[in-house]
Amino acid sequence: MRNILHLLILVLTISFQTVISQSKPEKYYNVNFQLISKDEFEKSVKKETVFSYTQYNLEDQTAKILYKRKTIGKLNKQELSLLKKELSKNGPLENEITILIFYPGKDECNNRSDSLSIDFFRTEYKNKLDRIAKYNHFWIYKTDEDLKYYHPEKINWKKDNDKVIEKLLFKMHYPCFSSAVIDSNGNYRLNLAEFATDQIIEDVKAMKKNIAKKSNNLYY
Repeated sequence: MRNILHLLILVLTISFQTVISQSKPEKYYNVNFQLISKDEFEKSVKKETVFSYTQYNLEDQTAKILYKRKTIGKLNKQELSLLKKELSKNGPLENEITILIFYPGKDECNNRSDSLSIDFFRTEYKNKLDRIAKYNHFWIYKTDEDLKYYHPEKINWKKDNDKVIEKLLFKMHYPCFSSAVIDSNGNYRLNLAEFATDQIIEDVKAMKKNIAKKSNNLYY
């Protein structure tokens, strides 16, 4: 009888917790983390080649936050100085273009031991970049859970110890990996969440073109 009573209490507790969880309000946020309506959110999500979203189950709400898969922007002087200071701990910044690959830690997308399908671990990726421009390249991780599957024996992964890079460029957990291509003036192009190496290649080409255009303008 006592065992049945314990079981009944357990079932009621789980059911109560489920009801509480289901009763939490859903709230929707744009790419600047500002509250928006459900209609605005859903209109953006329909543009799936532009927008995606991440969901957080918080104590008081279920938060759905939009992000642009391709994000273009510029760091201010203080932010750029902070980024350069942080990256210089991991290696020299000898070139105008810097590439970052960011691993946020294990998630549903990273929950696998097969990294062979990820192109940026292959030699072809570096060869393509070498033909386009000179660059600085850094591999940064937030947490090392399952990092063992992403070639630490040949890739010099560095931890974002003070979350400087995360706060400046990758402001929440985007699934899989993300990338950043940044020039020496702080202009950046981000691929947030799962992406192809061709997107990095195109970002480097676009950044190189912008740098050349600005250099040419100095002569007029």
